[in-house]
Amino acid sequence: MAIKILALLYPKPDKTARVEEIAHELASFVKENESGALQYEWFRVTDAETPTIAVWETYTDEAAVSAHRTSSKMGWLFEIAEKEDNFAQPIKVMTLQQFAGFESR
Repeated sequence: MAIKILALLYPKPDKTARVEEIAHELASFVKENESGALQYEWFRVTDAETPTIAVWETYTDEAAVSAHRTSSKMGWLFEIAEKEDNFAQPIKVMTLQQFAGFESR
């Protein structure tokens, strides 16, 4: 069964454009290098009081999740985030377990 993850990022207001720039680079890397990533989409949360970004991720299995988390590009994300002081609060990563509803028709 596929593994679904929701990550919430809270960029500082003056760093939002930079985080979105980083997102494009990460998304390209994941698409080109992580065959176990079935879905990797970044969204602006439009009704949040402060800048918030949601990342919706779907992976084939735990090995794919591990490959993503330990990739050089993820290390780069955390390194650059600290160096540039991009976030107002820590990134929140949640693994989801579906219990109702459907994915598509």
